[in-house]
Formats: sequence, structure tokens, C-alpha cells
Amino acid sequence: MKVNQDFLLGLFFAVTGIVGGLGALSYPFGSASRMGPGFFPIIIAALLTLTGFAILFRSRLAGALPLEAVMWRSVMIVPLAILIFGLLLEKLGLPLAVFLLLLGTALASVKFELSIRAALGAALFSAICAIVFVKLLGLPIPLAGSWLPLAG
Repeated sequence: MKVNQDFLLGLFFAVTGIVGGLGALSYPFGSASRMGPGFFPIIIAALLTLTGFAILFRSRLAGALPLEAVMWRSVMIVPLAILIFGLLLEKLGLPLAVFLLLLGTALASVKFELSIRAALGAALFSAICAIVFVKLLGLPIPLAGSWLPLAG
């Protein structure tokens, strides 16, 4: 069996979907008209698993690109940025945590350059996240965290 990019991607999606789905089974599912807390995660996990199996199937049929060298910089930076986001969300608030997440994950790319344009784009996206998730959806996420004088 040849290991190629599509095979590894399909395997990753399928395993992630299965593990996520199994974790979500402990929550009540509900119905389409009255969704429970497990409804959305189980649906997303099922779609992710199906996508993974489709990619695995495609990897066996089509001539996919061979596996190239792993970009360890990206493999290390992206999870670290997500971890930092989770740790700083309550401390800095959603807009600043999203801003740092975006710039942090962008550093994983060898093509990324820190510029005023990148900072403005990250700031705009952070503001949109704050509006959508906190103001429109009403999620209980602080806009200014406990480390900021605005919070107090």
C-alpha cells in the first residue's frame, strides 16, 4: 500500500470524526426541531468521517501526490497557537485572543510576512468574530478579559 497525501488526510479526517463522534455520544441528541447539545457535534463528526472515507477511497483510485517532507514548523506552531488561544480567551477577551490566534497560525506559513495589512485583516476578523459570536449569537465569551482594565 502506497502512503500519499490523500491517504494521510483521509485517515486523519476519518479518525478525527470517529473520535469526535464517540465523544459527543454522551450528550443528548435531540431532534431536528429541538436540537440537543450533541446534535451539532455528532452531525459534524459524521460528515467529517464520511469525508475522510471518501478521501481514502479517492486516494486508492487516483494518482495522488506522494508524501513530501513534513513541515515541522507548521505542525508545532498551529497547535501551540490554538492552545494559547484557549488559555488566553478568558484573560484577554475574544477579540484579542482571536487576533493573536490569527497572527500565530499565520506564522506557520513560510510565505507570511508580518505587515500592517496582515494586522488590519486580523483586527477586522477579530471584530467580526466578536460581533457574530458575542453580540448576535449571545455566547458568554468576554470581550475584554480579566487582564484588561476595561473588564473591571
